[in-house]
Amino acid sequence: MAIRKSHHHSFTVSDMERSLRFYRDLLGLELIQDAVRANLESYDRIVGYKNVDLRIVMLREREGDFILELIQYRNPPGKTRELQNYHVGASHVCFLVDDLDTEFKRLSAAGVRFNSPLVEIVRDGKLVGRALYLFDPDGITVELDQLA
Repeated sequence: MAIRKSHHHSFTVSDMERSLRFYRDLLGLELIQDAVRANLESYDRIVGYKNVDLRIVMLREREGDFILELIQYRNPPGKTRELQNYHVGASHVCFLVDDLDTEFKRLSAAGVRFNSPLVEIVRDGKLVGRALYLFDPDGITVELDQLA
């Protein structure tokens, strides 16, 4: 197989409006598509459920090619499961920022939940950056990094 390029990363979310407030309004991703996909045999076949009804949103970095897809299952209705980073299949997305201190303060003031305060990343005795994990409204991990 010869992969040409990545296209997107996807998360299933429980409430699209709440997720849009987080990813678009707080994190600043640009909305490029908001669509409902229902009564389409091809979607039933690809996801493996009958009569699938999805709301699919695509968001893009303002200065890059990365696309984040958010999917809300309306039929079958989405189910919440325990999310832990050490679970097999766990996933997260990482965004680079210029000023992690400012973003931490801004997101804290907005009520975002964090896994930890800012952490300095040291490898081989050298500071290579700073990072933190935060959680979206569904508890999905999002990483913010500031390179040294």
